[in-house]
Amino acid sequence: MFPSYIWYALLAMSFYGVVDFTYGRATRKGVTPGTMLCSQSAIVTPLTGIWAWWEGTYLWSKPAFLGIAAGVFVFIGLWAFMKSLKLGQTSVSTPIYRISFVITALIAILFLGETMTIRKGIGFLLAGAAIFFISDFRLGGAARGSGKSILWAVTAMCAVGVLNIVYKLGVANGVSPVMMLHSQAVFFITIALIYARVTQGGPRFSRAGWAHASVTALSFTGGIVAFLTALQSGEASVVTPIVLLSFAVSVLMATWWLDELFTARKLAGLAFAAGTIAAFSAG
Repeated sequence: MFPSYIWYALLAMSFYGVVDFTYGRATRKGVTPGTMLCSQSAIVTPLTGIWAWWEGTYLWSKPAFLGIAAGVFVFIGLWAFMKSLKLGQTSVSTPIYRISFVITALIAILFLGETMTIRKGIGFLLAGAAIFFISDFRLGGAARGSGKSILWAVTAMCAVGVLNIVYKLGVANGVSPVMMLHSQAVFFITIALIYARVTQGGPRFSRAGWAHASVTALSFTGGIVAFLTALQSGEASVVTPIVLLSFAVSVLMATWWLDELFTARKLAGLAFAAGTIAAFSAG
C-alpha cells in the first residue's frame, strides 16, 4: 500500500502532463507566451483565492510571501518552456523541462539535509543520458533540432528545479498548498501583465488563448495543489521525480495528436528518463 503522498504525486503527474501538452498545442495555434500566461493567471488567481478562503487558509503570513520567489521562478520556467516549444518539438522540450527534479533533488540533498544514496547517484547519471538522447545531441556537433530550443528547455528546467524547493520551504513552514499557489499567482499575474505590455502592447486576449488557458489553469491548479500536498509529508527528492514523470504523458500525446516523430533515439531517452524516476523514487 502506497503512502498518501505517492497517490497525490501520481495525481499531480497526470495534471502536469495535460498542462505541458496544452502549452505545445497553444504555441502551434499562434497563442503568444504573453497572452497565454496572462490568460492562465487571470483564471488561477481568483480561483485559488476563493479556494483558500473557503477552506479557511487564506492568511498572508511571512512564509506565504515566498510566493514572490515562486512567482518569479514559475514565470521564467513557463516563459522559457513556451519559447522552447515554439522553436522545437513538444516531445523533445518537455522531457528536458520536466527532468528539473534533478536540480530539485540536488538542492534538497545539499541544503535541506535529505540523504544522498547510491540509487539517487545512479539517477543523476541516468538523467544526463536521458537529456543526451531526447535532445538528439551529437558529439562533435549540435543537436539536429534547434539548439536554441534545447537551451530554452534547459533554462526552464533549472528555473522549475529551484521553484520546487521554494514550494517545499513554503509548505514546510505551514503555508497551505492552496494559499501557496494563490500567493504565487498574485505575483505571477503582475509579472505576466508587465511582460505582455512590454513585448506585445498588452495580453491580446483571444478565443484560442482563453480556450487553452482554461485547460492549463484548471490542470495547473489541480497539479500544484496535489504536488504541494505530497510535499507536506514526502521528501522533495522522492516526490518530485514521480510528479515529473508527466513528460511521458506529454510526449505520447504530442506524438499521437501533434504528429511528431517517435524515433528510436527518443524512445531510448524516455527509457533513461523512466529509469531516472525509478532510481529517485526508490531513494
